Amino acid sequence: MRRKMSVDKYINLILASLDARGFFIEQDPDLNRWRRCLESMPGIVGINPSFDPAHHDFEVGGPQYWLRLSTIPNHPAHQMRKTSEIAAVIAFRLIDTGKGGWTELLRSGRLFSDRFPPLGTPKILQPRDCNWTGRIGHHGGLVVGEAYRRQRLAYLLTHLIRAVSVKRYDVDHHCGLVYENLYRSGIPLRADGYGYARADLAMDGFIGAVGRSARMYTTQIDRAGMLAQIENGPLMELLEPEVEMAA
Repeated sequence: MRRKMSVDKYINLILASLDARGFFIEQDPDLNRWRRCLESMPGIVGINPSFDPAHHDFEVGGPQYWLRLSTIPNHPAHQMRKTSEIAAVIAFRLIDTGKGGWTELLRSGRLFSDRFPPLGTPKILQPRDCNWTGRIGHHGGLVVGEAYRRQRLAYLLTHLIRAVSVKRYDVDHHCGLVYENLYRSGIPLRADGYGYARADLAMDGFIGAVGRSARMYTTQIDRAGMLAQIENGPLMELLEPEVEMAA
């Protein structure tokens, strides 16, 4: 009978897989640097305000950070390039909802900005049983460079950041928001995608924080679901053969 995987081993296995693919990862508490990094990446059309210090009074050293995935110099997976290049980024913040809940964060616009009132309020659909409370891990601002797509980096980064939030912050839920085109791709709910348990249409209309009309879906997985994913281990076919053998 296969033994359940611990959170620590799960994290280490994903890190080992990234290393085998020729990447190293750094954690940075300064989301201003995350913003500047995104602004320098080609094809970026906007910055997610949920993680933008221009919209939030984030406490220095508080429960928010971003991960920067870069190529390892002189690694054969990247044609022995001598210099490192940023391949992907993802941001995280811990939210204590208090009594209001996740839907209230959307309705009030406080998920997007603590400093500015919303310029427009979309229709909040308040899907059934979606007003989650407690300690919520929220990730977003995920961008994978065009040259590094189709390597399952989005899968590895989203699962890594959730496992770290379970270990470090003892979260009750992990929630996110995705635009309709991403929702329709199936990636948020696929086991080899973001691996969320559910996705519900939550916002429809002009969203002042992002400056346009959109349909957005809220994604969620609870602590029990995250632990089940961790205990079963990451999808082994996504790992390098030598990492799988070492596991």
